[in-house]
Amino acid sequence: MIDRFRSQVNLGNLIFGVSLVFVAWLVWYFFTGLGGSLELAARLIPVALILQILFMTQMGPLYPRLPAKANHALVVLYIGIALYAFGYFLSEYERIAIYSQGTYTRQDFIVGLLMFLLVMELTRLAHPVLFWVNVVMVVYTLYGHVFPRSLDFFWHPGTTFYRVVTSSTVEFSTGIYGIYGQLALTLIAAFLLLAGVANGFNAQHAMINVVRLFARSPRMMPQTAVVGSSAIGLISGSGSANAAVVGTITIPLMIRYGAPPTFAAAVETSASIGGLIDPPMMGAAAFLMAEFLGVPYWDVVLRGFGFSFIYYISIGVAIYLLSVRLLPAGKIDKPQVPLYEKVTTSIFFGAVLYLVYLMGFLGKGELRAAVSTASWMLAVLVVVFLYFKHVRKDPFLKGETLFLSLRRGIETHAEMTSYLTLLLATLGIMIGLFTVTGFINRMGAMLLDIGAWNVWAMILMAWVFGWLLGTG
Repeated sequence: MIDRFRSQVNLGNLIFGVSLVFVAWLVWYFFTGLGGSLELAARLIPVALILQILFMTQMGPLYPRLPAKANHALVVLYIGIALYAFGYFLSEYERIAIYSQGTYTRQDFIVGLLMFLLVMELTRLAHPVLFWVNVVMVVYTLYGHVFPRSLDFFWHPGTTFYRVVTSSTVEFSTGIYGIYGQLALTLIAAFLLLAGVANGFNAQHAMINVVRLFARSPRMMPQTAVVGSSAIGLISGSGSANAAVVGTITIPLMIRYGAPPTFAAAVETSASIGGLIDPPMMGAAAFLMAEFLGVPYWDVVLRGFGFSFIYYISIGVAIYLLSVRLLPAGKIDKPQVPLYEKVTTSIFFGAVLYLVYLMGFLGKGELRAAVSTASWMLAVLVVVFLYFKHVRKDPFLKGETLFLSLRRGIETHAEMTSYLTLLLATLGIMIGLFTVTGFINRMGAMLLDIGAWNVWAMILMAWVFGWLLGTG
């Protein structure tokens, strides 16, 4: 009995256990809304960081140059910091959020400092460019008075490191626990339920195999990457997730039918990155725009359809023209796609249409619409899985179990949500420091002055700011 228990104690099962708690807590919040998004962020951001540490460790050592014992010790230390913050904010949240604004205790500062350093270190490992941008912002926040007053756009009186830490953590209004972290754990996490459910039952891979039915020549094979990525982008909102899911199938296919490897990689990259503007998910940007503008999320999504359509039509045509030059003509054999994959593909697209129907025609809120769609999708996929597994005895599902599918879905959702939570917490620190220094207000005033002179100049300047930050 003891040996059996020990055999189950491993990193994979630990990830599943934490993921189960994380996803269950989120779903409970989606249906109840108790405590509000700020309290949810204070509770679950440390859990999201623990998940990211575990997922990073699963892919390999955090520090390849250090010995295994040192890596294990650092992983335990990082998880210990997150658990300490989780317990502290669990017991002290009300005091910090309501009664101690501006009068934080030494322990408040220590917990905030530890969380600040943990997020910065995880960002250094996962998003090194953003890490260095934040380092520059910390230095700028501390020593803004070094700039001559003649450079009024950059000059500010400076502040203390204490203020840098508190504004990024325990003040809650900005930084790690601000609006960005809250969005990651509410609206974005609700939409990612769709991606988790779909991946749990392999609906995404099934959809790509079904799309292959329409590629009857080698020159049309790259279009499977375009169509597949545009479909996965509907619920993932992520270029990297698109490439990971679609690219593992389409890149080898394109190479098999004569595409140069670099061309195949470029096709998948350009097709996958469109997931960032592919409605109704549209990455994190659409949620932020809706929040800033104070408009329903559907209003942003509705206008995003036009941009997404233009993007995918454009790259589809460009890829086809290159395919005519690079790939041979002729026909290819029609692939054999199991009925189960055709059915799950229909459910996948049906769920997207149902989501659009709920938000666009019934006017339901985006969070409720996403959760309702994910619940409907899960229920239908479970019924279909059980029917094909136990009634039809489909050999395609040999080795698959309902528990394995549910586990895969939970871990997928936890991984994607924790990854975006870390990313948006990092951006929260950046924007918080921009706010503390007054840089955002000065930039806004400059854009307004330019707009009073020429609206096209204002649009160009806003594009330049966006492009510069977008490179990171």
